[in-house]
Amino acid sequence: MDRLGALRVTTLGAQAEMALVRRDPVAAPLLAQAARAAGEEVCAALLDQAATLVRVHGVGGEDGPARARRKAAQALVRSASQRAQAVLLGGAPA
Repeated sequence: MDRLGALRVTTLGAQAEMALVRRDPVAAPLLAQAARAAGEEVCAALLDQAATLVRVHGVGGEDGPARARRKAAQALVRSASQRAQAVLLGGAPA
């Protein structure tokens, strides 16, 4: 992933994470865009898993399993964002 892709992943990841917190259905498309921006990197796999989780199960629900799914998706997004930030800061490739 180049620096521009890393910037896109970081930006879209932050937007998707906020959409998950707000339980906004736009989270899945944002995650899909971030996965495309990541290309064929580990970040893309993490974001794709988060997008699949959100797409299959949705972002709504107050019960424990729904909350756990949102938290799992958020953790995947944070992991991908941290990898992308490492690229931006000149660290190891994502």
